[in-house]
Amino acid sequence: MKLYAQVGFALGDKVKAGIQAKTINGAIFSPKDMALDSLRTKMEEVENARGEVYFDPQYYVSLYASSPNARLGKLTELPYFTPSRKSHLEIGKNIDEVLSNVLKIQVSLPVSAFIAPNIYISKSFDSREAVIAKNFIRQARARYNKLSCDKPLYVSLAICREALMDQREFEEFINDITLLDEPPDGFYLMIGSRFPDIREDIYNADVIANWMFLNYSLDLNGYRLINGYSDILSPFLGAVGADAGATGWFFNLRTFSLDRFIPTNTGGRLPIIRYLSKLLLNRITCSEKEAFTAFIPGVLNELMFDDEYHPEPERAREVLQSWEAIQSLNTEMSGSNDINENLQRCDDAIITAMNAYAAISSRLSIERKSNDEHLESLQVGIRKFRDLAEL
Repeated sequence: MKLYAQVGFALGDKVKAGIQAKTINGAIFSPKDMALDSLRTKMEEVENARGEVYFDPQYYVSLYASSPNARLGKLTELPYFTPSRKSHLEIGKNIDEVLSNVLKIQVSLPVSAFIAPNIYISKSFDSREAVIAKNFIRQARARYNKLSCDKPLYVSLAICREALMDQREFEEFINDITLLDEPPDGFYLMIGSRFPDIREDIYNADVIANWMFLNYSLDLNGYRLINGYSDILSPFLGAVGADAGATGWFFNLRTFSLDRFIPTNTGGRLPIIRYLSKLLLNRITCSEKEAFTAFIPGVLNELMFDDEYHPEPERAREVLQSWEAIQSLNTEMSGSNDINENLQRCDDAIITAMNAYAAISSRLSIERKSNDEHLESLQVGIRKFRDLAEL
């Protein structure tokens, strides 16, 4: 399974360093935080470093772009991006026009594959939004074929976590998008959180189970799958068929949410630098890392970027350690062609993490963001996925 950088504000040399260190395979760029000419230059740098390059059109923001307080950044400079209404996108020729304008932009960019736009399914699969989203998927291939390109075609599929809660509607939606006359080569999947800084929103057993099932079902039907903003869930998605995951250096590049485009009242305080422990399947503070490893050395990954933590790395280097840890977990959990074997590895990793946390909590107090609350949801989510997939 591959891992990509989810690129946003404060790019710097992070992606180039990650590719050179072989902790990531490429990058997914988005136009909100960078003008098109600058974006093209950065993409060329990644291409020259032999990394894969993708362009997320971020068209899913268009239905919310008319808000006077929306933070759209450089999106407004792109010819395809205008505020849209659902009624406008219920007409097939208007969808075709959006597809055409977005795909033409990518012809001029050094992309490894094209990503077609789509809207955000914000509440339910039984909605006008879901109908429009399916029409974007149905029409993408025909419009792309007119460009006479030979690169793979992915279609964006951005879904709120609430929509995954209705099992019947969810499964009907999957059936609809797997039975296409002119299918794309794959999907760029994003699962949206209501509260991106709260783990429990995405670390919910039903969300995890159905995110895994979405990858599993689409993989069975021959689609390639890139999961945006999947962060530490990447190896679990890879275990059931995903081709790639992605994550970045800020929390809004690790979890997908429209909050990234909506003003907040939070100040400019920088987050605490953390260390991603493979053993704990979680990020912990640097002081916790030192305290935990005093009696559980396995909290350390013993990978290359561990050496940067003496006691803390430069802020721009923190993400390199995260990428390295997730890439290593990808290899360990999704390395087999046998899904049941991969799932057993996932189960074993969770049980090992639970045991480590039990040993730690018997001696020390643990900060809430660093604790083990995510592990039960992962464990139950995998169990529910097995039932759904009849494995």
